[in-house]
Amino acid sequence: MKKIILYIAFVMMPVLCSAGKAFIIKEGQTFIVIDKHPSPPAVLAAHELQYFVEQSMGFSLPIVNELPSKPSKAIFVGNSEYTAKVPFKEQEYLIQITPEKIILMGQDENNGNDGGRDNNGITPSKDRMEINYAKLTGNPSAPTGLALPSIYDAQGTCYAVYDFLENYLGIRFYGPDSLNIIVPKRKGLKLSPVKTVRSPMLKYRDGSYSFDWPMMKDQYFNATPERLQLFLRRIRFGGEKWAANHAFTAYQDRFLQKNPERPELFESYHPEYFAVGRTGGPHERQFCYTNRAFIEQVAKDARDYFDGKPLKGEQIALGDYFAVVPLDNANWCQCEECTRQLAIDKDNIRGEHFNCGTATHYLWNFINNVAKEVKKTHPGKKISALAYHVYAYMPDDIELEDNISVAPCLHPRNYWAPKMKENEVDYYKRWIEESKKSQRPVYLWNYLCFPTERGLVQGFNVFPGFNIHEVAGQIKMYAKDHVRGIFLCGIGEQLDFYITMKLYDNPALDTDELLNEFFTSYFGKAAKPMRDFYNKIENVYSNPQNYPLDIQTKDAQFHQTEAIAWECLGTDKVMKELETSIRKAQALADTPVEKARVDSWAKGVWEYMKTGKAKYISKKTE
Repeated sequence: MKKIILYIAFVMMPVLCSAGKAFIIKEGQTFIVIDKHPSPPAVLAAHELQYFVEQSMGFSLPIVNELPSKPSKAIFVGNSEYTAKVPFKEQEYLIQITPEKIILMGQDENNGNDGGRDNNGITPSKDRMEINYAKLTGNPSAPTGLALPSIYDAQGTCYAVYDFLENYLGIRFYGPDSLNIIVPKRKGLKLSPVKTVRSPMLKYRDGSYSFDWPMMKDQYFNATPERLQLFLRRIRFGGEKWAANHAFTAYQDRFLQKNPERPELFESYHPEYFAVGRTGGPHERQFCYTNRAFIEQVAKDARDYFDGKPLKGEQIALGDYFAVVPLDNANWCQCEECTRQLAIDKDNIRGEHFNCGTATHYLWNFINNVAKEVKKTHPGKKISALAYHVYAYMPDDIELEDNISVAPCLHPRNYWAPKMKENEVDYYKRWIEESKKSQRPVYLWNYLCFPTERGLVQGFNVFPGFNIHEVAGQIKMYAKDHVRGIFLCGIGEQLDFYITMKLYDNPALDTDELLNEFFTSYFGKAAKPMRDFYNKIENVYSNPQNYPLDIQTKDAQFHQTEAIAWECLGTDKVMKELETSIRKAQALADTPVEKARVDSWAKGVWEYMKTGKAKYISKKTE
């Protein structure tokens, strides 16, 4: 087996307290204790603790089910006969340190519906996988098969151990590969007594996986799927079960015509469900959202899910939430009642924004009617909905049912367009104010996919969308507004994603301190030019003054174009400054680890930008 090396920062850490009142981790005298029948999260947590203590301190702590008879100190991982029963709340965990023991445990018991499918089409059962932990860690004595909990499973004990590793051993998970992980080298560890009970601030922290996109894939050293999945658990990705996405794509196969490839989906012929006066390709034909039979059918599908029946087609639902989100096109029904409701909002748009309200009454009436029906039989369950596109604006004169959870869709990486930010923050705040009165949970759908996705779709290399200060400011606002969770449509790049996840866990953290720590610990002697490289990209990208005048003033939504990328942002002057920084960093990088990390940014970010600029110039001169 090829041994995988975990690169370690050799630094001496200060002793945390006097020996008399300290828990001291010593070789041969400290044991990791788990239950005789441990939960899967406790097993994973124990092995992660064992592994990183050995990498940091040079010796392995045995994992046992019973305390040795000889005097020893114990780190209790998970609930066991040696720990008191703690009535943990959702995702809550405990870190307790005394001179005699450490307790690392949390809420590991799953509750509620285990079926469903998330926004990525993944079921919790499919998300529970086995990894070759021995291969991933390069430790032949470690388990070859270790179960990962689903990202939606209760795993408070894992949260406790990862918190302990980060805040007491100084471990930093900057990515999935061994080269991405910082492990300070210690000769000893003495810990002061403390008791902490907490949970992540955001209860839902999920997103679409864009690990193979430009920049990210090189920054993560083309990490394997197993490494990526373990990394997601280490950064507390996931959380509670919630989902909301376009969910009616299988209705044509079920109620209009048999799909030769999926004939088993067809149930019965119901053309009245579909939009009058409209046609559409497979899975694209809209519905008559005022049709009573269609409303009752959707409500029945929700009831079936809540009763434990399998989802039909590509329906989206998870936990106590069933998604009711229209198809993603505006080919609306032309029947009399649909036309009447659509006419109410024909002018309900600010400027030329994509997110507006020109179908607000039409679609929120539909969602509300489904919610009313479901509430009659399942009052404790909820309908999840997006505030998106032509139904982004809140309807002022519709009293929405309290069993609807709303997720406004926002573009915080596009807020270099000032009017776009004004529009989105305005309707977001209106939904927040409504939620305070109705007590409905508010989630968000945040697009961190831009500008990279725009480049992938249109075939050009973008000017990178580094803007962690803007995103961090938004997250702190969300925390104050008691937003419950966020789905990331695209996760950004290495550093922005890392800080985003840290702030989802604890929004009180200082963004600049996180940035300083990253560049200093990750790049070593190359820290300053790499920080200059990042700062330059962020400052250029985030400043509205660097964009065309119409973007600075026009009330409309904008996305980066190839011309904006390489005429307005990646100018010759900017590119020269960036090249100077990256070359300085490559020259200053001292160790093989520092060189590899700098090169991952040089290849993933700088060479990507150079190629984009060169392609644009070539097109212009053809």
